[in-house]
Amino acid sequence: MGEIDTQAKRAKLAPRKNPYWAGIAGGRGGVSLGYRKGAKGPGSWIAKMVVDRCRLEERLGEADDKGAAPGALGYKEAVSAAIEWSARQHATLDDRQSSAAAYKAPTVSSAVEAYATSRLRRSAAGAMNAQGRLAKHVLSDTQFAETPMKKLNAETLLRWRERLASKDAVPSDAQRKTRLAPATVNRLLNDLRAALNASYETNRRSLPANLPAEIRIGTRAERVPEPARQQLLSDAMVRAAIDAAFEIEEDGHFGRLVLLAAATGARYSQLAEMRVGHVQKALGRVLVPGSRKGRAARVKPPVAVPLSQAVLDRLAPAYEGRNPEAPLLMRWAFRRAQNLRWERDQLRPLAHAYEALKQWAEVVERAGLPDGTIMYAFRHTSVVRGLRAGLPVRLVASLHDTSTEMIESHYAAFIVDMTEDLARGAALSFEESGAVKPKEEMANEV
Repeated sequence: MGEIDTQAKRAKLAPRKNPYWAGIAGGRGGVSLGYRKGAKGPGSWIAKMVVDRCRLEERLGEADDKGAAPGALGYKEAVSAAIEWSARQHATLDDRQSSAAAYKAPTVSSAVEAYATSRLRRSAAGAMNAQGRLAKHVLSDTQFAETPMKKLNAETLLRWRERLASKDAVPSDAQRKTRLAPATVNRLLNDLRAALNASYETNRRSLPANLPAEIRIGTRAERVPEPARQQLLSDAMVRAAIDAAFEIEEDGHFGRLVLLAAATGARYSQLAEMRVGHVQKALGRVLVPGSRKGRAARVKPPVAVPLSQAVLDRLAPAYEGRNPEAPLLMRWAFRRAQNLRWERDQLRPLAHAYEALKQWAEVVERAGLPDGTIMYAFRHTSVVRGLRAGLPVRLVASLHDTSTEMIESHYAAFIVDMTEDLARGAALSFEESGAVKPKEEMANEV
């Protein structure tokens, strides 16, 4: 590993046909990352794994050596790509080998594990969050996890929920802080419901026809006493946050991330998917890729979001003169120097939202935003800005890649304000320009 993890080390390696290998997961016979260096030009990354004495290899892409094309993979990106590739290979093998076992006796545990695998294929970050919740609160309850799907009913689910509640209902203050909030329980129930329903679809011929109804009843959402707090920012606060983001990094990479988040209201994951070609300067807009939420087989088309000329001008260094296929937004990756201090290593595409937490905390402090303000506040603010401007709810939902039901559910008060303003414009007026005239005047006009 030590000889291929940096550009400088790879530059010193001798060209050869066989890759330089480094184990990255599973030890001997697990997943390995290889670096193949040719006689000239940048090298390439190779992934390798051994399953049931069968060796699998695949080229992942070009390494970000000197002279590499935009979008070439750095070492950490190559490691992630190799692990994701191995997960897909394992999933394919599991699909081939476990179909008989799955039909024989599907359980709550097998349903959760299959669901986690399918989520991993769609989005690694979201899958890890869901998998963590299900492992901690479902798979850890052996009595519930081993329940055969054909014997599952609403009463079984409710008994599990009672054990979940009693496990968290503890008297000490320290433990009370760890008690699951109703919103967290509902997220857990959403994941479990999706896992159980997916298992029913796969095994429906061998399972009771009333099982979906039992699942629906047993996983009904808990009542949330207070709606989720929506952080809304004024235009002045948004401008202050953008200016602060540009101040903390002289080359403006983080500033452009904050600028685009504020201008589009897009999720961090959508911003990470954007490419240079998504900016359409001549049309004064940017194409925001669809989110990976939901179970749709077809990828959502990007949504065109108008941008002001001022935003386009400030965003210019990210798209002018760059490869249309290159990531639009970049971030600095850091490494430890010999003096054990962290220093900039090289630019990377955006990956996970948590990578921006430290810089965002500095923005909150510099801009004087309320304590606890999160970047997602830009999304709430963008939605409300559209509603207050009188845009139709359907258009606001489309621009933010969500549903009208979601907008109506979470922003009902602002919709009422918007529709009231529209209705007020059509109300009867007794001002001079629109006053009701006496009968004599009307007769004279005729």
